Amino acid sequence: MYAVNDAVDSLFDEPQIAMRTVPPIPGLFVPSIRLPLELANDIVQQCMSLYFDGRGINQIMLFGRTSSEHGENMGSGLPTFLITLLHRLADLLRDHLPEQVHGMLFPPKDAPQRARQAILNLYHPGEGISPHVDLLKRFDDGIIGVSFGSGCVMSFERVKSQEAMLFGEDGEDRPLDRNRWDLYLEERSVLILSEDARYNWTHGIDGRPEDFVSGGIDGQGEPEWIERGTRLSITFRWLLPGADIVGGPDP
Repeated sequence: MYAVNDAVDSLFDEPQIAMRTVPPIPGLFVPSIRLPLELANDIVQQCMSLYFDGRGINQIMLFGRTSSEHGENMGSGLPTFLITLLHRLADLLRDHLPEQVHGMLFPPKDAPQRARQAILNLYHPGEGISPHVDLLKRFDDGIIGVSFGSGCVMSFERVKSQEAMLFGEDGEDRPLDRNRWDLYLEERSVLILSEDARYNWTHGIDGRPEDFVSGGIDGQGEPEWIERGTRLSITFRWLLPGADIVGGPDP
């Protein structure tokens, strides 16, 4: 699953500077909030002891069902600490997302029951994941990703078939805007992919031990190299109807 970048950059290559501010991709949200440190530490401890320590694996998939963001049914079937995480995310994100997006991620009381997947990925320094769009025939709109333990740069690239073109004054077609953005995801940050960002842009992490990042929160300082530590990511995705049936035909 992970891609490790073994290539050595030329001394003459200009490193790509990653942004600290969210690029203008419709449906992409990285609010300025951070998950509380005590909660984040507890989640990492639970994940490591239950799934990763001494097991030689780097990915775990868990499944649950939910009927609403209220009560105990937000993630029935998921471990308690992930249900707690979902409740905290619902509260933290309420004032930082459009109402429609928040309602899609955390359904209201009268919403029908749905199946949700939680995927836990453990990245050691130098590891990444190839650019991809989450499976279109298996997962619905609305993806939540939380970073624990270390920050890293995530790259977003426009899907080739979706590249917007603008007819220029010189008579030549040219891209309407940039087709790639590099964003630094802070430790304990929350990433939301919806609509255009979910369907028409790939997301991936280059395999390298450090990232070249714009300086300061406002990006106005000198760029700096930031070493990666061991990073745990937890991603929540909705399953399409029928995609939760083991052994059934592909949806």
